[in-house]
Amino acid sequence: MKRVMLAALVALSAASAFGQQSEEAMRKKLLEVAFKYRGVPYVYGAESATAFDCSGFVRWVYREAYGIELPRSARQFYSAGSPVDSKVALAGDVFVYDTVGGAPSHVAIYVGDNTVIHAVSEGQKTGVIVSPTNDRYWAPRLIAARRFIGFAVGSAVDGAVAVPVPGKPAATPLGKPEAKPSAAELKAEQAVADIGIVIPAARASFFDRIPAAAGTSIAFTLTNGSGKGGSFIVLFFRIDPTSYKLVQIHDEKVKLAGKAVFSLPPYRFDDPGKYKLVVKDSWGNPLVEREFMVNDAGR
Repeated sequence: MKRVMLAALVALSAASAFGQQSEEAMRKKLLEVAFKYRGVPYVYGAESATAFDCSGFVRWVYREAYGIELPRSARQFYSAGSPVDSKVALAGDVFVYDTVGGAPSHVAIYVGDNTVIHAVSEGQKTGVIVSPTNDRYWAPRLIAARRFIGFAVGSAVDGAVAVPVPGKPAATPLGKPEAKPSAAELKAEQAVADIGIVIPAARASFFDRIPAAAGTSIAFTLTNGSGKGGSFIVLFFRIDPTSYKLVQIHDEKVKLAGKAVFSLPPYRFDDPGKYKLVVKDSWGNPLVEREFMVNDAGR
């Protein structure tokens, strides 16, 4: 029901904003607005003229061009608007990608000529960039294309039923979390951003150079890339800015088959500072550690 209501609201908003403009003119204007922000940096959860995340960028472009409010997360984009075949997509259509291994997690605006413009957080270039749709990273991760302009209210949107994301091996939680979830963990809201982390066979540690904006809700999706099934301990900390001690936020044991995925509950980062996600094997040996910053920029 919520999906139907969201699709209907988007359709009504679109019809009101577009008026009698030609579809070609509408799409041209969208691209003009989008390219105006080329080069703007990426910040998780940001939606402003000075910083974007992927869905924040798409929302900003549509809002500036036509005053339309689109969904805030890639997961919501996946079931909104009207579904179209990516092979016949038009400029301004929204492409949805699965970059975390089991859920819609990235969106981009189709430009035409087999290219998209989007806000990217990983790779040689980050921020708002243009990428070819046949890129070896992006091409296999495309899972849907959605249309928000050029359709009639009450027709195309009524039949917009999303196809489920291809199934992945399931994770098996080993009992309840040893620590109670933080009050900041979301119970009903969708995550604004999704971050995928691969559990390696050998220990890996790194600092994410892309910050998150305070107030952002992030869902971490873990993929077992160790080459074998097993039990893992997932720990999540906030680093105290004064003592530099780790303040535990989440502690959970999970059993993962090879290549299986596991999603942590979405967490809202209200407090600026440093955070760390740690995954250990069943013996307590660290396999992956990821630190990142939360700041007030890009809110």
